[in-house]
Amino acid sequence: DALSRTSRAVEAVQRAQQNALRAAANNAATRRNGLRLPNVPNGLAPGGLQPVDGAGTQAALWAGAFLPTQTTSGGKTQVNIRQTSQQALLNWKTFNVGKDTKLNFDQSAGGENAGQWIAFNKVNDPSGNPTQILGSITAPGQVYILNQNGILFGGASQVNVHTLVASSLPINEALIQNGLLNQQTNAQFLFSALPQAGGTPFTPPPLPASGRIGDVTVEAGARLTAPSNASKVGGRIALVGPNVTNSGTISTPDGQTILAAGLQVGFAAHSSADPSLRGLDVYIGAVSDPASSVPPNAGTATNEGLVDSPRGSVVMAARDVRQMAAINATTSVALNGRIDLLANYNAVNNTAYNAVERPSVAPWLYGGGEPGTSTGTVTFGPGSVTRILPEWSSSDTVIGTTLSLRSQINTQGRILHMDDGSMIHAPNGLVTFNAGTWGLLNSSAPVSGFVRDGGQIYLGRDAMINVAGT
Repeated sequence: DALSRTSRAVEAVQRAQQNALRAAANNAATRRNGLRLPNVPNGLAPGGLQPVDGAGTQAALWAGAFLPTQTTSGGKTQVNIRQTSQQALLNWKTFNVGKDTKLNFDQSAGGENAGQWIAFNKVNDPSGNPTQILGSITAPGQVYILNQNGILFGGASQVNVHTLVASSLPINEALIQNGLLNQQTNAQFLFSALPQAGGTPFTPPPLPASGRIGDVTVEAGARLTAPSNASKVGGRIALVGPNVTNSGTISTPDGQTILAAGLQVGFAAHSSADPSLRGLDVYIGAVSDPASSVPPNAGTATNEGLVDSPRGSVVMAARDVRQMAAINATTSVALNGRIDLLANYNAVNNTAYNAVERPSVAPWLYGGGEPGTSTGTVTFGPGSVTRILPEWSSSDTVIGTTLSLRSQINTQGRILHMDDGSMIHAPNGLVTFNAGTWGLLNSSAPVSGFVRDGGQIYLGRDAMINVAGT
């Protein structure tokens, strides 16, 4: 039946992850796409964890935390960064975590609010190499890793933080100062490789020497976790870049997983009027730079591993969304699971947006460009499983006869393709396939409207969509 079929598929992905972890631990793993990268030393060292020159003496380079310290025991190195204010801005020459290194952000000064403390780690590696996380990172709060050269989580890496944001797109400095989601009017993309007008004008730093911004990749065997607390409040894992790929395991119980790919990515708090999503909406802007001579190579978000978000949200947003392995969520008596696979792009600023006067108006709109340039492709790969199961083992009881919030799996794009043997399973859930494009309905007071025209939905041999059951 559907349950046993999807369970076997998820278990196969889990076994593959365990095998990949063992291979990485034994140095038998190979770099994705044969990528050759330098060896990473453990601890504080050139090519490892190395603050920029001037850190500790220039507040603009290192603020809100003491310089890192390290201890070594039994061949293992622990690096500790003690944060002294809610927001730390840390600049690094290289930010590479060696295989036998544990990097800990001590945010204990935040007390019970430590989850709101943020450490921004900006990497300015003159070698042009991506950040490599081969060991472990821990923090009770939020950790941002920002490197235009790209970010790679190796097969033996372990990350356990309340919130992890790994972005190879430059972050909008003005929004760091004003509040990442605190945009009252003239909303700007939080991450952008392109200049932005409106509000405080933003000009991104120059491109790396390669002429391209690197991708964000999680290798098979890696595990990124944002744990839930005793109050059933989870965290967030967000991977942001021109292209993002998860081949490892991402776990966000009671929280949110985001894979967002493009040259511009914006976040906005989801409307409180819709409790089915407790997290952020994701908007993808441009996926190519008209001023660049480099051929376009952005806009693909891929899951080749396992994303596990019990009672949480999973959002994949890009021009091309590729769900090739397993996304697994659950719905409890009180909280639903929700999965959104959204092939929308070329969002533009909404001139009518005002968070105070018109809170229901979206900060960005789709459909303002040439026809056919607002939606892409969502692909469910062969044998992939996308499911949200009820928590049948829970002893909690339902008041009435139905769950307060039903499971949701939402898919949107121009072409929605379920390959042979792909599976969607959501007992008593809502599964929607919207194939079409976006258009602006009113130019004087712009509103985006999705038009089910010119789209295509394809189901391959033995593909399954099953919402039967309770």
